[in-house]
Amino acid sequence: MARKGVFASVVCLLVCQQASAIDKQGLLSKYKDKFVVVAREGLSTCLHSPLRPAGILPLPPDPAGMSVVIHTLGQPETVYAINCQVVPIHVGEVLKVSHTSFVGGYLRIEMKTVLPHNATRGIGAFAHESMEWGVTTATIGSDKGDTAKADALAAQWFNLDTSTVELGNTASGIFVNHVKAGMSFAEVEAALGVPQTRVDLGEKVLYKYKDMTVEFHDGKVTDVR
Repeated sequence: MARKGVFASVVCLLVCQQASAIDKQGLLSKYKDKFVVVAREGLSTCLHSPLRPAGILPLPPDPAGMSVVIHTLGQPETVYAINCQVVPIHVGEVLKVSHTSFVGGYLRIEMKTVLPHNATRGIGAFAHESMEWGVTTATIGSDKGDTAKADALAAQWFNLDTSTVELGNTASGIFVNHVKAGMSFAEVEAALGVPQTRVDLGEKVLYKYKDMTVEFHDGKVTDVR
């Protein structure tokens, strides 16, 4: 009889662990590589320029990022912000989830802004405006290992229903409607920032951004892809 009890306990332990692993993986998959709409005020993002002026040798962009803990009660708390200009994220803004994980039993959702924000760089005579993308890591601080509570808390801040949001047709979800046919170089740069690469092909000019290309003919936009 005792052996049956021990066997049943072992089976239960294995089944419970498997169910927990499935639940956890399901929660990670629920948000991974998805677009989410910010549902509440109180979150921030870390702006970082995709390009950094280089000296003699080309250098990669400075690493930048921030982490916020979303508690069950109260406003999110910024744990760290590295190489950041911190700006608020408002209700209705769309973010692209780049990675999900569990760390110490807490759900972590790494996100990037879909549209660039305006940042001020430099000081004095060197001050200038820059259009930059933001990165944020949200740590959902419910009870350790409780996927149901983590799921419920994340749903209070991030809405997965983007049916009412007009997303772009690019991998990053850029709002293509911000760039329309007939816009000038200056208008496109005002909406998206300076391109990472400009290609002059004579009869046409291509502005290449991270996840999209804008095509100009005679100085006016003719295609966005």
